[in-house]
Amino acid sequence: MASGFLVLISYFTRIPVGKKIEYNEDNFKEALVIYTLIGAVIGLFLAFLRVLGNSMPIIFVRGLVLTIGYVLITGGIHLDGAADTTDGLFSGRTGERIFEIMSDSHIGAFGVLSLIIIVLSQFVLFSYADVFLCFMMPVVGRTSLIVASWNRQYPKKSKGMGTVFVESINNRVLIINLIILAVFSIMMPHKFIFLTSSFSTLVVAYFVSCWIEDKIGGMTGDTCGFVIELSQITFMILVLFLKG
Repeated sequence: MASGFLVLISYFTRIPVGKKIEYNEDNFKEALVIYTLIGAVIGLFLAFLRVLGNSMPIIFVRGLVLTIGYVLITGGIHLDGAADTTDGLFSGRTGERIFEIMSDSHIGAFGVLSLIIIVLSQFVLFSYADVFLCFMMPVVGRTSLIVASWNRQYPKKSKGMGTVFVESINNRVLIINLIILAVFSIMMPHKFIFLTSSFSTLVVAYFVSCWIEDKIGGMTGDTCGFVIELSQITFMILVLFLKG
């Protein structure tokens, strides 16, 4: 599991883990039971930036630093998926044509708009987020993806690591990741707010995945990125709203 977790880190973040780490499908699948901890690793980095941001007199500068930091540590992989997903799902096309649009290297109008909305939302929300919200945001985002991928199929004919991820989310993976999220939420100040916001976000992610499944028949690597980015924004809005 340890080597599988390092593979997850190397694939889903830009954290260097060494050149000797090689992809092994069995280890990758086994490590998915602690996939939410990828969010914790990212969250620790963001929390560190947020602590450094205490010395910044302008909150929007802090928001900008956190937004850039998030993009750097993730490599923008989920932003790319979100843009491709919106281009495909809002294109008005059906069937294989949606997959062709999502696989196109050129970004369309909906993709550009989605990137603007996501980055702008993160910038504003990070500006008002405390260190605990910065930590929990990516944790909830990764758990939301587990919920969204649970009991789903990979609909594209071509197979890849996205196939392995989506089709490996079974009941055991779901339950353990939910427990990890619950533990982190309980450890936070205002734990009721974090618990309520976390599991409300999971509900949103599940129904979004139902909508995606209705459109294309399942979850792909691109739609995984879309779910993560949407869930993180939803979670941050809920927490800030409930905290008043």
